[in-house]
Amino acid sequence: MVTAVKPTFLARIGLIICLFVPSAGWASDAVDRFRFGISVGAEQDIRERIEPFRVALEEILDLPVDLYLIETMGGLVDALAKGEIDYARLSPSAYAAVHTLCACVEPLAAARPDSISDRFYSIMVGRRTADQTALADLEGGLLGISGAPSVAGYRVPLANLAADGVDARRHFRALVRIKDPLDGLRAVLDGRIDAALAWSTLAGNARTGYSAGSLNDLYASGAKGLEKLVVVWRSPGIPYSAHTVRLALPDEFKRRLRAGLLDIRDTAPDAYLAVEPDYPGGFEPVVHTDFRAVLRTYDPDLRATLDP
Repeated sequence: MVTAVKPTFLARIGLIICLFVPSAGWASDAVDRFRFGISVGAEQDIRERIEPFRVALEEILDLPVDLYLIETMGGLVDALAKGEIDYARLSPSAYAAVHTLCACVEPLAAARPDSISDRFYSIMVGRRTADQTALADLEGGLLGISGAPSVAGYRVPLANLAADGVDARRHFRALVRIKDPLDGLRAVLDGRIDAALAWSTLAGNARTGYSAGSLNDLYASGAKGLEKLVVVWRSPGIPYSAHTVRLALPDEFKRRLRAGLLDIRDTAPDAYLAVEPDYPGGFEPVVHTDFRAVLRTYDPDLRATLDP
C-alpha cells in the first residue's frame, strides 16, 4: 500500500525544543505491518523507483511493508518523530534532527559510495608554508565559510571546532563568505583568505585530492597548486546516509532488518540501487555515536556558535 502524507513541521531545524510522548504502537513484540517512509522531493516517479526496495523489505521481514511518500526531508523527520512511520532513509543531518526531537530512533545502516570511503569529513584547508601548517598558525587570519545552511561548510565545522575548544569567530579575524568550497580553495591559493572550509573523503590518493570532495574538485578542474594546500583540521567522520528505525521496535526485529540491509547489495542489487542510487558501495552498520559530528550542531551548549 502506498500512502501520501502531507507533512507538518514540529519546528525549524536549529531551533528544536520539544516534549515527545511515545505512541502506543508496538506495545507487544508482534509487528503486523511495517511503515517505510521516503522523501519525494522533486522526483515524479519515486514510487516506481523505490518499489524494488519495498518488495525486498517484505522479503527480509516476511510481513507487509507500506510505503509512505512524504514531501520533504523535514516532513520525514516529523513523521518519524511522531510515530507515523517506523523506518526512513535519512540524511545525516536529518537523523540528528529527529534524535533531537524525540530521542526515539536509532540508525541501523549507512550507504557508502565505494570500497574505500565510508565517511566524509568537513575540513579546513590552509596554504602550506614553513610557518603555517596547523590551526594554531591561522589565528587572526581570514576564514572562508559557506552559507549558514551548509552542513560541511558551516554547521559541522563551527560546532565541532567549538567542541574542540576553538571559537572560530574569535580565533579568526573575520569569517568571509565564499561562493562554494572550490572558490574558497582558489581564494586560499590566491592569498585572498588564509583558510577555507570544505569537505573530503580523505580516502584514496592524496595527490589527486583524494577520492571525492573539494580538493578532488580542484584537481579535476585542472587548476594548479593542490600541493600547496594542507588540511589543518578535520571533523569526526560523517556517514553518507542514515537508515533509521524507531527504538520501540522489537530488538530481534531490528537485528533482522539490519542484517537484511547489510546483505541487500548482493542479494538484491536492483533493490539496493533503488534506495541508494548515489552510493553504490553497499551498506555498513552504524550506531548513534557515528553521527556525533552532526549531533553537535544541535547541542544547546554549541548552538550559539552557529548564529550568523
